[in-house]
Amino acid sequence: MTETVLIRPQTDDDTVEIKREPYRPSRPARMGPGRVLRHIAGVDETILDWAPEERHRYTRLGAIVLNTGLMAALSMYVLLGSHQISPLILVPAALTWGYIVLSFDRWLVSNTHGTGGMGTGTFIARTAISVLMGLVVAEPLLLWMFGTDIHTQINQTRAESIETYESTLKRCNPLDGEAPKDAAGCSKEFTLNVPGAPRPLLDAKAAAERERDKAKTDIAAIDTEINRREDLARQECNGTKGNGLSGRVGEGPNCRQLRGETQQYKASSGRADRQDELDAANTKISGIDAQLAAASQTYSQNVTAAIKQRVEQKKADMDRPGLLDQEKALTELGGQNFFVLFQSNLVRLLLMVLDCLPVLVKKMTRPTTYDGLLSRQLTVDNRLHEKTLKNRSEREVGDLDVQIQQNEHNVRVRKERIEEQGRDAEADRQTNIDAQIEELARRLRGDA
Repeated sequence: MTETVLIRPQTDDDTVEIKREPYRPSRPARMGPGRVLRHIAGVDETILDWAPEERHRYTRLGAIVLNTGLMAALSMYVLLGSHQISPLILVPAALTWGYIVLSFDRWLVSNTHGTGGMGTGTFIARTAISVLMGLVVAEPLLLWMFGTDIHTQINQTRAESIETYESTLKRCNPLDGEAPKDAAGCSKEFTLNVPGAPRPLLDAKAAAERERDKAKTDIAAIDTEINRREDLARQECNGTKGNGLSGRVGEGPNCRQLRGETQQYKASSGRADRQDELDAANTKISGIDAQLAAASQTYSQNVTAAIKQRVEQKKADMDRPGLLDQEKALTELGGQNFFVLFQSNLVRLLLMVLDCLPVLVKKMTRPTTYDGLLSRQLTVDNRLHEKTLKNRSEREVGDLDVQIQQNEHNVRVRKERIEEQGRDAEADRQTNIDAQIEELARRLRGDA
């Protein structure tokens, strides 16, 4: 870039002032949206003015960078909007995030100007950073695009969870107060502490039923023995022949003996006591059944109410779906439907590419005239900086040398003045002494 150098002599110390005035091209850029977009792309208009044909290229590049910032702002707006945040916080937060992403992409792009293109390592590193930013930006937009299906899946999953929770509570807490038949999975979380459980009545009924069954068993054994004895006596009296029978018809001694033994067994078997015990057990069971019916009805109502309360609390604990809930629902939809999986990944990839587009465009574009101008400008600036530093160093070193010499001269002058003052003082003192001697001599001569 050609420039003029104005040299103005100074009257005091004969130094010169160098003022750089770069030549201006005949077609400077006008203010407008295009200039703003090029500023976003990190372009120096004073250099681009020398290559006005490339303004449109860098205007489009600035538009691409701006698009990534707008997309990031929209992404944050969608993300925070799903949590019902106040617009007073929502809009500034979204704009701030968009500005951060815009500034970051502007830095990535502007650093490539004037370098003659990116190396492979630099391109990979910057692309990796852009991919990470793209993932952060793309995910809320992706969830927003599939929002209806995601919320449907969340509602379905939560409904199934509530249904499973309720069925587990019912299985682990039978309405009749009995212990659950399948206790697997009945942890403390699913065990209800409902008052009025009819368990004592059930235990009392079970005990009464055991007494009843024992009495029935005893009575049945006694009746079996009585029937056996009566049948044996009847066969003896009828003259039936057989083992242990006389075979004589009529009421003989054996017949009377067997009948007597049967009557004696009836009297000593305690069947009447067993019958009383059976009747008492049945009466007790009937009374317990009456109490159990009332208690079971009340208990079942309490259990039903407790289960309903637990289910309602479970529903209340499920607040508005968050980001993790939506991500899980999208993953479930992808697992159920290949089209959803394909489309979601395709959209995610597209949004990531859009965020990486500024770096990709710069990589795919050949070095421009502006890059060459900027590179030469940086070289000139570097040389001018070195010359300026050298000139400043020499000037300041010279000033220091002059100051040192001036200081040394001042020291010598001050020393000479001090010595002269000493000599003058010595001369005055000697003069005073001579005067005093002369005065004393004169007095002595006068006395003599």
